[in-house]
Amino acid sequence: MQENRHLVGLGRLRGLAVLCVVFGHSFHVQSLNVARDTFNPLFLIVGSGTVIFVVIAGVLFQTKALPRLLGKENRTRDILRRRWSELSGIYLTIGLFLALVFGFAVGARNDINPLIYSLQMMLNGSMAHSYWYVPFFLLLMAFAPLHVWYCRKPLRTQVSLFVVGVVVSAFVHRPAPDDIFAVLHSLVYFLPVFWFGLLLGASFKPVLNWLHGKESVLGSVFILVMAVQMRIGQDRAYLHEFGQNFGVIDLFVVQKIVFALFFLSVLHRTRHLRMNLLDWLSRNSLTTFFMHSPVLLLLGPMPHLSGFYLPELVLVTTITILGGVHLHGALVRTFAVLPSSVRRPALAIKEARFFDAKPTVTGSLPIPSADQ
Repeated sequence: MQENRHLVGLGRLRGLAVLCVVFGHSFHVQSLNVARDTFNPLFLIVGSGTVIFVVIAGVLFQTKALPRLLGKENRTRDILRRRWSELSGIYLTIGLFLALVFGFAVGARNDINPLIYSLQMMLNGSMAHSYWYVPFFLLLMAFAPLHVWYCRKPLRTQVSLFVVGVVVSAFVHRPAPDDIFAVLHSLVYFLPVFWFGLLLGASFKPVLNWLHGKESVLGSVFILVMAVQMRIGQDRAYLHEFGQNFGVIDLFVVQKIVFALFFLSVLHRTRHLRMNLLDWLSRNSLTTFFMHSPVLLLLGPMPHLSGFYLPELVLVTTITILGGVHLHGALVRTFAVLPSSVRRPALAIKEARFFDAKPTVTGSLPIPSADQ
């Protein structure tokens, strides 16, 4: 039971991360896009929430996949097969549908072969928000031997490589979504973030104990990094090709790592409290992560209704999250009429069981089975 209690904060951090992702993408609704300048500090807080997902992925790899790789029970292809089974359903249904729609729409306007353009979007995940994560994450898992090598290095070497990686990320920026090398570019940008998750997962409980009482320091560092971002003019995530705007510094990796540590500590200290919203978001995080994009596409032309941007941003975020979860449920029920061989993989979004159970008032969560 004591072991379980340490997982509650991590699960709720996952719910907070997907909330940041959807809220940040809500600024892309046409009538709300101008609010990004007005609410620049707020956008900086929620921007690049995917960094937190990559941190959590590193923790899970360290605690779940690494022991089986070291014990020769699993190989890289086993990890890839399992991750593909989790992500392929939504990617080969909604993702493929959006890629074909945009492929033929853009191809018709720009004299581009629509099938070639659709294939390119399937390869780099540029058909909608968040879908780039699928090819990136599969490539990240394909480098499992590199992660094992990293974990076997002395702690000083691991920290040094992490720092070097953060510096590289600050200059290479995140990739332009439609860049043909976007997946490889994402790997370079997010690799130190994943390695930070490996470091965190290796000493998870000691780190939580060390963070105890340091929330004010972490909060101050977070505000300081945001202030530097505003001072250097980073008002949004930079999406560039390799080498483009090389002299401009991107601090979102540093900012979001501090964000993750701050809220991980806060959520761990408050694990005994009921947080129904974060628990629900955590259980539906992958569904929300991938299904919010189609809903936002439908809301894109929405007019500015009230004259107040913040309430509309909250409203759009709420509609998007609930709409995505219910849309997924409706599609699953629709696919239920198909043969089981088709029904099982179609739209199969498997939430990691690491976070599935509802925490009790004492904050207990089950330990994942070794084969997850």
